[in-house]
Amino acid sequence: MSIWGKLIGGAAGMALGGPIGAILGIAAGHGVDKVRKFDADESNKNFSNDQKEQIFATSVIAISAKLAKADGKISKSEILAFKKIFEFPAEDEKAISNIFNSAKENIDDYKDIAEQVYKVFKSDSGLLFELLNSLFSIAYADGELHPKERDMLFEIAKVFQITSNEFESLNNIFKAKISTDNTPINRSYKILGLSENASLEQVSNQYRKLIKEYHPDKLQGMGLPKEFIELANQKLSAINKAYTEIKNNEKKNKL
Repeated sequence: MSIWGKLIGGAAGMALGGPIGAILGIAAGHGVDKVRKFDADESNKNFSNDQKEQIFATSVIAISAKLAKADGKISKSEILAFKKIFEFPAEDEKAISNIFNSAKENIDDYKDIAEQVYKVFKSDSGLLFELLNSLFSIAYADGELHPKERDMLFEIAKVFQITSNEFESLNNIFKAKISTDNTPINRSYKILGLSENASLEQVSNQYRKLIKEYHPDKLQGMGLPKEFIELANQKLSAINKAYTEIKNNEKKNKL
């Protein structure tokens, strides 16, 4: 599916309903009074590809805006990170800007959006994981993770049914990029979501599990946009590096 294009069209918001429909409605100039409630039972219905695209793309933009505003201000680096991660065509910039600006006005409803996304995509855990991965990229764009940003990301992870170990794994992948820590082996275990006393067998099993669940090839088969595939490849590289560092450290300790 293509993440951009056709985001704001006619009655898009009214067709989708819920908080995502409301954002689309405001961005399109309809307001929220005409947007219907999102029925919880809709998670069991089949959405069209266009509707799934609208839900996914709008949620990415909206939650990114709220996350960027979580620490009280939206930095230039966060805006640049958003544009770098999501390379949208120039003709879609106005629609995306409208959604972003509408969403940033109120950050308190971010969990409502996350819940609507989960109801629609709960069978695609890899997609939800990569959505969280992209949000970490936005949060770390200014070189640090603000406590309010971390809180928001953690709550979104809980809505997506992502475990605390998986959350910390993602967090440590991004921390590794900016860290000056001289003991990377500690971080390597955290990237795999393990404690330092984990056995090499446990490390290997966890590594194979992560590769199987979140390999970019599998995600590409789910129709994930290319921007997310690139982020998934970066994550895979960090996981491979962490696994190699742990194995090499084990060999060195046995000498």
